[in-house]
Amino acid sequence: MECKSGTCNIEEDATCSCTSEADCGDCGCGTVDPVKQSMELLHKAFHDALYQAHVERLRKRIDATFGPSLDKASDAMIETAAKVWQSMLVHSESKKELESKLQKIFSEASKR
Repeated sequence: MECKSGTCNIEEDATCSCTSEADCGDCGCGTVDPVKQSMELLHKAFHDALYQAHVERLRKRIDATFGPSLDKASDAMIETAAKVWQSMLVHSESKKELESKLQKIFSEASKR
């Protein structure tokens, strides 16, 4: 067994995911040690939860500090996107109108 980049090569084409850069026997690919595996999962979960706690706190502060500016920027984006969308609809209608006219022209020409 060889552990590379978070995976253990346990057979020729078989790999399994490792939670650390430890030897394969310690990351669950060889002999499974449920205590070690649980410790590693809890360690990862702790860091994930800590990250989310940071995100929540920063989100509150960002909203308090930049909220009005972010609202104005969001309004500007929606206003511009609405104009672009409307322009696309007009363009689409123009294309459909041209297609209809061409269909009529070529239908009449083929009847002759």
